[in-house]
Amino acid sequence: MKILIINPNGDAETDERLRKKAAAFVRGAYQVDVTHVAATPKLMATQEDAAKGLPEMMELVRQGEEYDAFVVACHSDPNLEVLQAITDTPVVGIAEASMKIASMNCHSFAVISPSARSISPKRALARKYLCQDLYRGAEVCPENDSENLCRAAERAVEHSHVDGIVLGCANYANADAYIERKLGVKVFDVVEHQVRVGQNFPVVPQPHAGGVQAGVDSLCLETPETFQQKFRLGQGLAPGKRNAPRRA
Repeated sequence: MKILIINPNGDAETDERLRKKAAAFVRGAYQVDVTHVAATPKLMATQEDAAKGLPEMMELVRQGEEYDAFVVACHSDPNLEVLQAITDTPVVGIAEASMKIASMNCHSFAVISPSARSISPKRALARKYLCQDLYRGAEVCPENDSENLCRAAERAVEHSHVDGIVLGCANYANADAYIERKLGVKVFDVVEHQVRVGQNFPVVPQPHAGGVQAGVDSLCLETPETFQQKFRLGQGLAPGKRNAPRRA
């Protein structure tokens, strides 16, 4: 199986973080490639930024016939619906994947976000993905290092009494285990969970050393062919040529 992670931010450094986290999770079981969008700023922050990246993101999906799934690696899920509309290959957004998996594995959760102006959109995404009952707000952390992220997570736990933390930025990859060890709460790394959903792993709560991580030790892998068939049927699509536009 092959998965393409599309980084909508024009930042090659983020690509390396994504590769490192994805490689640690899949452990060679299948191929995960990473690419970024050249037309956008290093940190996408507005609808205008998302619009600048749309043509390139569409081209990546349309030309990516060898891939079995695509993931959009920005926690605002930019252009997600458009990409899903132009292909019958699964397209996963990290906000949707992380919020829904957090909702399945904790009583309430907060999101760590790099910018204060993203807080209101996070609330809107939680409503969109039907996670609003468990969403308890966001804490801002402009730094990417584990210690500052842990402090932001600690503020969320103290203020909102959550037992789950969603790391709401691809640049936060690889900080989850450290925060789990320090705080003893469930931490959901968006990169790991986007790859899991793209691979169609069902999630089962399971403890692991240094914290609690959802589903890592109890995963059931389906073949890409079964995954594609289920996805098409779930979307009301007949089996056919991949990457064909959906009919209204």
